[in-house]
Amino acid sequence: MNLALPGEVVTYDYRDVRSALPTGLEIYRPLRVLQWNIERGYKLDAVIAILEKLDADILCLQEIDICNRRSGSQNHGQIIAERLKLNAGIAIEFQELRSPCRDALQQGGGLHGNAIYSKFDMSFRVIDHAHQPYNWPRNGMLLGEPRLGHRCTLVAEIQVPGQLPILAYSAHFECFTGILGRTGMLCDLLLDSRRQSTRIPHQLILGDFNTFAHSLARFSPKYANGWYRFRTLGMTEPEWWLHNILSWYPQQDGSRNLRLENDGLPKDLRLSQEMYNAAVNPGWYDPFDPITDITICNHAGWMTAKADWAFVCQLNVIKYWMENRSFSASDHRCLVLEVEHAHEDILDKHMQLTKRLACRLINRRQ
Repeated sequence: MNLALPGEVVTYDYRDVRSALPTGLEIYRPLRVLQWNIERGYKLDAVIAILEKLDADILCLQEIDICNRRSGSQNHGQIIAERLKLNAGIAIEFQELRSPCRDALQQGGGLHGNAIYSKFDMSFRVIDHAHQPYNWPRNGMLLGEPRLGHRCTLVAEIQVPGQLPILAYSAHFECFTGILGRTGMLCDLLLDSRRQSTRIPHQLILGDFNTFAHSLARFSPKYANGWYRFRTLGMTEPEWWLHNILSWYPQQDGSRNLRLENDGLPKDLRLSQEMYNAAVNPGWYDPFDPITDITICNHAGWMTAKADWAFVCQLNVIKYWMENRSFSASDHRCLVLEVEHAHEDILDKHMQLTKRLACRLINRRQ
């Protein structure tokens, strides 16, 4: 096959035109959306079985393998679209190089990226993150995974029949870094989301954000490095996000995140002025609990955290739950939500819920 380049989008459309919704027909039910890191599709049949059962309208998936030796040299992006009869876009993050330094479970030869699948029409673009905490082309060999490319987030403008469009993000943040490295990547998305909110206020920001730089992982500089490594003792990374960024709202706290700016970072590690302005919550809300809703638990307990997030913006969450709770199909649980379009007054409700949760977590530690 002809390999796409990192940063490009590969598309497929296997929707059955005979069962397509007529143009203009409104959907009188909540939309079902899901977030799932499928662990390179090592157990692709099990993954697809769960996806078929869920029958979601919008699916954000990470770790899509395309023709890599480690996952059977199959095009998983195409197989999922074909089996589920969906429209699909896959943002290529990496070209996985074949190398003798890789073991069989890591062997490459193909592509790897993040995807958005849907029953509806979509147009795509890619966010090439300005903040890249790990230099994969230079240092990938050190981890036994030589690869070319960089972290990027797929964005889809989804045309929901009879309703306003939804802007969906499928992200996969760097795991070989610490809190500060992922903060930069988060700010990239916050900035883009805010810039798009006037044109498309209804948004889904879903992804594996790898927020596990705490507990036992804190003692591994491979997975938790940087200034915050031991300065956040007693706090998980999701709690840090909630307290320092997600509970800071421009309409109530100011357009510049002074809490983060005054956090004591050394001069050589301080964020840019643009990042302090970007590190505010434009209206994102995740209904899952940042402490108890664990989405990853592997490496003998070294990584146990809410690593996956399902943010909605100006959407009402009707119902939410997790699938793959036993981690039998992937090393991540699958987050599922049923949502509906909402008026902008829901933003204030979500702000109060987020601030209340942040206060409760702070009080718990005192």
